[in-house]
Amino acid sequence: MRACSALLFIYLCIFSTSSQASNRYYADNTLEPSQGFAWDWGIGAGYYAEDSYLVGMDSYNDGFEPDIHLAVSYEKFYLDYDQSQLSGGLSLGYSIIDKFEWGLDIVGTNVQSGFDETGLTFYGDDVIAELEGIKRRNYDFDVGLRLSRRFENSHISFEYLHDVSGTHNGWVMNSFFSQIIPWRNWEFRSGVGLSAYSSDFTNYYFGISQPESRADRPLYIPDTSYSLIFEFHAEYPLNQHWVFLTGWLSTWFSNDIHQSPIISQEYQHKAKVGLRYVF
Repeated sequence: MRACSALLFIYLCIFSTSSQASNRYYADNTLEPSQGFAWDWGIGAGYYAEDSYLVGMDSYNDGFEPDIHLAVSYEKFYLDYDQSQLSGGLSLGYSIIDKFEWGLDIVGTNVQSGFDETGLTFYGDDVIAELEGIKRRNYDFDVGLRLSRRFENSHISFEYLHDVSGTHNGWVMNSFFSQIIPWRNWEFRSGVGLSAYSSDFTNYYFGISQPESRADRPLYIPDTSYSLIFEFHAEYPLNQHWVFLTGWLSTWFSNDIHQSPIISQEYQHKAKVGLRYVF
């Protein structure tokens, strides 16, 4: 019953997030095949501040959001949902190879959040003048391979994913390097990543079709694009169960994204601070 409640809560949180740029990365991917069934979870809340990359939306947005971490594994299958890191998200996987610190996994994940003329796919009510008339961009779900290598305090991964939801039918390639530095009771994590997106992906989310075009929003057909990400995350245990956490995430977009008529700037920043209860 407890596991079902946690899964339901996560499902609701996944589809209530605001639209973000494509910055799904994992600064600490240490999942390994388990013997039988295993799971671990924590829950908390945090205060965040971010700027929006969509035109017409507030350049500064802040508020409270849940902080959930759930890791479930059975033999070589696993589910990981992590909001403790700003680049976290939902990942489903199957471990093909886990040997000599190398890993090869089949993974499935959401890469890009959806948005529409309200800015928010699910809970936006008021139409934004600058976005009025655009078609709805849906969430995607991508499946592919992840090759990773673990070192003593660092981790590097490469992914090739393809959309299987029929949203944009494009591909995404991710590479990410992260490092964990313990200092006294603190744990600092930093990482840098580079992603490439196919023209189908870029055009679906950031292109402007003929029916969407108007005087101040011309027809726009972008090509392959990329983004660069930097993330910093810190945790400090207050006691046996409570953990203080904070983080910063910056994403920079290539010309094919930020020159879109519905994109206001070539970067996006987000910071947060919060508490998490670990069971």
